[in-house]
Amino acid sequence: MDVRELFRMVARRKWLIAGITVLCAVLAGIAVSQITPRYTSVSKVMLDARRSQVITDAEVVSDLDLSEQVVNGEAAVLRSNVLIEKVIREIGMDRLAMMDPANRPLSLADRAKAAVIGLIGPEPVPPPSPEVAEAARMERLVRAIRDGQTVRREGESFVISILIETEDPVLSTLLANTIADQYIAAQLTGRRETAQRASTSLEDRVAELRAQVEEAEAAVEQYRAEILILEGGSLGAAAGQLEELNNQLIVARSDRIAVEARYTQIARVIEQQGMGAVANIVTSPMIEVLHEELLAATRKDAVWAERYDASHPERVRLAAEIAGIEADLTREVAKMVEIQKSELEVAMSREEAMQKSLSEVEERLLAISRATIGLRQLERESSAKRQTYEGLLERLNETRTQEQLQEPDAVLIERATVPGAPSAPRPKLMVALGGMTGAALAVGLVFFLELTGVAFRSVRELEAETGLPVLDAIPDGRWKTPRAAFEALRAEPYGIYGERIRHLRTALLMRDGRDVSRSIMLASSVPGEGKTTTALALAHMSALAGKSVIVVDCDLRRSSLQAAFKWRMAHDFVDFIENRCDIDEAIHSDPDLGFDVLAASGSHPGTADQLSANWLKPLINELKRVYDVVIVDAPALLAVSDALVLAQAVDSRVYLVRWNDTPRHAVQKGLAAFAEMGVVLDGTVMTMVDSSKSPDTYASDYSYA
Repeated sequence: MDVRELFRMVARRKWLIAGITVLCAVLAGIAVSQITPRYTSVSKVMLDARRSQVITDAEVVSDLDLSEQVVNGEAAVLRSNVLIEKVIREIGMDRLAMMDPANRPLSLADRAKAAVIGLIGPEPVPPPSPEVAEAARMERLVRAIRDGQTVRREGESFVISILIETEDPVLSTLLANTIADQYIAAQLTGRRETAQRASTSLEDRVAELRAQVEEAEAAVEQYRAEILILEGGSLGAAAGQLEELNNQLIVARSDRIAVEARYTQIARVIEQQGMGAVANIVTSPMIEVLHEELLAATRKDAVWAERYDASHPERVRLAAEIAGIEADLTREVAKMVEIQKSELEVAMSREEAMQKSLSEVEERLLAISRATIGLRQLERESSAKRQTYEGLLERLNETRTQEQLQEPDAVLIERATVPGAPSAPRPKLMVALGGMTGAALAVGLVFFLELTGVAFRSVRELEAETGLPVLDAIPDGRWKTPRAAFEALRAEPYGIYGERIRHLRTALLMRDGRDVSRSIMLASSVPGEGKTTTALALAHMSALAGKSVIVVDCDLRRSSLQAAFKWRMAHDFVDFIENRCDIDEAIHSDPDLGFDVLAASGSHPGTADQLSANWLKPLINELKRVYDVVIVDAPALLAVSDALVLAQAVDSRVYLVRWNDTPRHAVQKGLAAFAEMGVVLDGTVMTMVDSSKSPDTYASDYSYA
């Protein structure tokens, strides 16, 4: 794709683009001038995640976890009809009357509809009740405010902008600020109401638990009293008594064992050694005295025994004294043995009594313990209820405190101010957008016309479509008749038109590098493609090159040369075909032309049917013998089939295609007709090219004049 060609294509249609652009800009300006100005005010709130922690326990109403979903949800709240209804009640419906669609004048469509309904005669509708009318008015105002409201998030921040657009700048400011205030107030009210509901619920529950705790504790005390009455004491007292008896039993048992051990030892000594030996293991103050007396008497007897025998009166007295002391000692020992026996019996009795008392206490303790199972269950239930009661009571105190410390989740960071200029419409911007839209549409239209046309607009398209070389692109001089074109060429033979014809002459006559006599047929798909004009111009340029040239007008049905130049011919081409004259008599020579012409005067469709390749070929050869160049102007191929006959009698065949006019399918159909007859075309020529719109006519300002 040639990008420069795209720019040239746009440049060729610059006036179309400029016209559409200006038209769209003007229409946009007119449309903007009919729109009522609207004013926009902006207030901003910020969702604040920073909270002062007055108390550290969990809050009744949790703070917002600021995420994208939460921010979008808060933006939806700002557009909710619940909030907007609060705003309307705060401002007042009378102040917002101008926004009510029911108070605005009817449009033309609504008026027409009302007129039609009036002609038809609608059924009478009873007026609505005041409540219904008020609700309908509220709904209209909510819809009107939401239509002019825009809520958007500022980038990735937690700032939400509230934009209100109305026809009154003061009202826009009032609405923006009131929405922000009501939004923050609704947050604070909602949090406080939630905390109040939690406090009320906790108070009711605390009252219930208080009654339950009191009831449970009363049941415990009543059960405990019943145990005291039935069992004669409490479990604790019985347990203490049992412990004390256990200690006393241990002491009594220890005492009994000790007494029993002493008594057993005494009894064994008596049995083995006699009563006297017991005195050595049993002691008492009396026995000690008797032992001392016995020892003293024995010592005295031993002193007397050193000098005297046993019959000595002193020794007899001492013996009697010793015997008396031993008798007393024996009686004292026997008494001590009896005492030990009595102590053993007492210890055993005491132990038995202790054991019996212990058994009784154990039985009573077991009975009390069995009786306190229910008491412990009641105590556990009472304790659990008290713990729950105390926890809820503490939570109630915290909730009451939090109820007074609630803060909204958002803060107002910018209040709306009265706008000084309307936000819509913006005339300059709308006109610019209209112009840009028009330019875009115009460029699109240019591309559409250029790329979707049914005709050929460039040499490249024609070559690609036909597969034939394009010998030349001839510009359009906008002449009305072939004679006017010929006279313009003769007046300016070195202009751009003349140079393009000269280029075509060279391409046709200098084939294979040799300048030879040649017969050339100019054909086209449909009439009006410039065959006659091109034939005359080619003949004139060939004559200027010193060639002898003849133009043969073979369009016997619509011959136009004689009428265009107003020749007076004694004989014409038709007379020659019908053998009414010779060929030299039918040829017309005009000294002003510089070449000869073989043409018919008027329309002769019957004569055209007599033409055949076998008859034409000798004629063309005879003309080539006399003339250097024979140019045959053939009729339109798709109109009549004469061109197929003529093509078989000439040396070169050129197919003319009018720029941006001849349909593609017509060209394809004509070329297919030649291909079916086995006729080979030498090339094509694009005629009547607009030099200002096509790049295929070069050197438009270049001439030798």
